[in-house]
Amino acid sequence: MISELKDKRLLLRFLSISVLGTIADYLLALLLVLTIAAPYVFASICGFVLGSFVNYCGHNIFSYEHTDKGTISLQGYGKYLMAVLSSLLARLAVVAALGYVTTLPFWVILLIAIGASFVTSYVISTLWVFRKPD
Repeated sequence: MISELKDKRLLLRFLSISVLGTIADYLLALLLVLTIAAPYVFASICGFVLGSFVNYCGHNIFSYEHTDKGTISLQGYGKYLMAVLSSLLARLAVVAALGYVTTLPFWVILLIAIGASFVTSYVISTLWVFRKPD
């Protein structure tokens, strides 16, 4: 199980799909603000939901070799949302901790926090959400 975390091809596929989900998130939020003057928070939530759905489906179809479009489910998406929210908590914890104990510029803190968030998402997704059956 831990050996899956060391699979470089899996990590690259996971990263690629995560980038696509981030782009979908960003573009929808921007589109909602620019076309219908949606409130920023509403647009951000909509973008987040779309991005996480793109990621969940993409990871099912492309990232993990033992999953495919037939393994997509509401229960699986719920598990993935829990993983994503856990990664958000990791990100916020890193921002808070580094902001408190260092004098690093915010952009450096944010990059470190995004990295921590990605690692958290990858680990939880690989070991729990998309776990390979025994």
